[in-house]
Amino acid sequence: MLLISCFSSRKITAAPAIASPVKSRKKQGQPRARLRLLEARRGLAVVIAAFGLAGFALPLAAQTIITNIPLASGSEKVMLAGPANPRAILIMFVGSYGMVDFDANGVTGYEAVNFLVRTQTLWLGQGFSVAIPGSPNGRTLMGHRQDPDYVDAIARTIDFVRSRATAPVWLIGTSMGSIGAASGAAHLPSRIAGVVLTSSVTTSSKNSSETVFDSGIGAIAVPALVVANRGDTCPSSSPSLAPKILAALTGTPRKELIVVESSAIQGDRCEGLSPHGYLGIEGDVVQRIAGWIGR
Repeated sequence: MLLISCFSSRKITAAPAIASPVKSRKKQGQPRARLRLLEARRGLAVVIAAFGLAGFALPLAAQTIITNIPLASGSEKVMLAGPANPRAILIMFVGSYGMVDFDANGVTGYEAVNFLVRTQTLWLGQGFSVAIPGSPNGRTLMGHRQDPDYVDAIARTIDFVRSRATAPVWLIGTSMGSIGAASGAAHLPSRIAGVVLTSSVTTSSKNSSETVFDSGIGAIAVPALVVANRGDTCPSSSPSLAPKILAALTGTPRKELIVVESSAIQGDRCEGLSPHGYLGIEGDVVQRIAGWIGR
């Protein structure tokens, strides 16, 4: 079943002037740009105050654990937060280089302002558990999200979250993370209930030639939701190509495209604090995705 729906939230054209708490990584292979913990938390605090995310505290029943899970070669750090009996477990794949830093409180540093990361409490408030994996052995995922060893890492992440709670598992990716989510869904259909692809990379960039179309999305045999922002001006994730993603999902029993619209931006147009990361409409987007998963 194919559905296309359009959703236009209140259009945000200007936000209080703040400095972006993140900087783009300009060259693959160079040391990653890192935020100091204070800078990341200060940036998140400003976003929360400016765009109304205050009040979404961590549910009292939610618990957070951060652990290393063994891989065929090495290990991968994973954060899991949520209640003992969630409605579903959402494994979330960040974009860019895919390398995630953790401290005792959760994700810190560069990826702290990623759309999926900074909305963690919104997902928890919907009754989900949230798992955020780092990259295998802390290495870059640029150009490697469809590699067999990465698919194996995803499988082990699924096994880990299932050992903590009995609930359907969904893979959710954003930006380049959608490549990983789609690759996992294409290769591990018996292990998951569905997949959500947001702001998916559809055009190669100077950092990586890999796109969501390289992930074998035609083999995805579980429900699949595609989300795009009409205001996304990132050259690698044009919303005009979102219908092409939907059309390529030829094996799924249920699929839909949700198109939203916003224009608020507080950083690079291809990073989280922009329409690419649904800045200012996070609550609306999370609610739409949660509703679709619950059907």
